[in-house]
Amino acid sequence: MGTKGSELLKNNFLSVWHHFLLFEIERSKAAVKAWGNANGYLVFQVIAWHYVVILSANSDTKFRDDAVQLWLKFSRSGFETNTVLTYTLISELTSLSIETVRRQVKKLQSNNWVSYSKKDGVKFNPSEVNNKFLTDNFNVSEVENLGNFLDIIEKRRSN
Repeated sequence: MGTKGSELLKNNFLSVWHHFLLFEIERSKAAVKAWGNANGYLVFQVIAWHYVVILSANSDTKFRDDAVQLWLKFSRSGFETNTVLTYTLISELTSLSIETVRRQVKKLQSNNWVSYSKKDGVKFNPSEVNNKFLTDNFNVSEVENLGNFLDIIEKRRSN
């Protein structure tokens, strides 16, 4: 988007911004339901972001279906990375205290979303059921809703 995107938003602010906020509200509502509370959602979002960064470094795929297959493959087989996702980094990215991050990671661990060790940090390590929920439900909805928002942007761009 860059400068052109910023100008588009500035010039169409009210007709676009409420759609963006609705996207955020719907995503947050679904995420809070899935991960138990807002803090759990924020922590999980950083963990998922870290995992996507690692996947991106290991693949040049552009298509969602290919990315999902890669996501599932790496979730089953594990992956090698030089990066360690620490409580401190999650705390910095979410503005939550380290103790809150630790408690949320512990909940995610007990709900079969992640694993944690001092050596390896927080690793995305979902059960098969959790992974299917993420790839077949939650992310499908995210992509659909974000796509709807981008359609609104494109409509404003062509006016």
